[in-house]
Amino acid sequence: MARVVYYHHPQAENFSLKYSSASQSAILSRRKDSDGATKLIGYPFDTPVYVLYESGTEIKDANEIDFDQKWLSARIADLPREGQVVTFRLVELLEAAVDVREEEEFRLYKEFEPQKIRQALDHVSWGAPLPQVAGELMSNLILRHSLPNANHRTGIAMLQFCIESVNPDFEMPRTHLDDETWQEWVDPYIVDSKRLITVRRNNIRFKQLQELGVDLVERKDGIQIQLDEFELDMHWRDALSTYATRHEDHCTEFARAVLERAERDDLLKKTGPTKQEFIDYLESGLVERDFKDLF
Repeated sequence: MARVVYYHHPQAENFSLKYSSASQSAILSRRKDSDGATKLIGYPFDTPVYVLYESGTEIKDANEIDFDQKWLSARIADLPREGQVVTFRLVELLEAAVDVREEEEFRLYKEFEPQKIRQALDHVSWGAPLPQVAGELMSNLILRHSLPNANHRTGIAMLQFCIESVNPDFEMPRTHLDDETWQEWVDPYIVDSKRLITVRRNNIRFKQLQELGVDLVERKDGIQIQLDEFELDMHWRDALSTYATRHEDHCTEFARAVLERAERDDLLKKTGPTKQEFIDYLESGLVERDFKDLF
């Protein structure tokens, strides 16, 4: 039977795996030295494994935060124009996702970090083939994780807008949660994306678990990571770079799948937008858009 360890604490999702050991005293010592809130789990395998979970944030309900114009303007004042435009649209998308899911069911897991949106835009190969530009845009927004939640859903929406900026008549295949075919083709991309970004940030922690005989790490939502399927034995800086590249390739593959599913093979070799063309579309092409339709 596979030995499974939770990445998020099963009773507190804002606590994530920080350290593991076969020694209970080592875990207790590590807990004593921690500056943040912590929780412990002892896994009763044949050779027990003890895991320390740590959190620096509290989970909030969506109704506890109000992204009003004044608040948002103050948070993005130092961003260049393109960063401000993308941030404004991402917040609109987040608000639409909250409305569709209902505030009391929508959780905010971290602080809003708009400065990371600028970083994401700087890592896109603007003007490359359209699937690459759209995929890299989606990937880098997800990797920077700037929003308190819904980074994958809003990333897919931005991929759609990127394609529309080149061809406004493009019709996105259904990716809605209530569509019966959604899980069939979109969900596997999102699940694999979450696996990649989790390994990217935790290769050293996961290598330690692997050395303790753990086979699987399970994220929230039941997403399992088979440790022997990933290269873990590398410096954490190399892991950040290696898995960022794999994630970009994964999202580019998703962009191609979107175009093929929409029967728009003509756009596969189309040149993607420049950064300015994309920003112009976000400013002028989405004025009357109801973003709730995207969720």
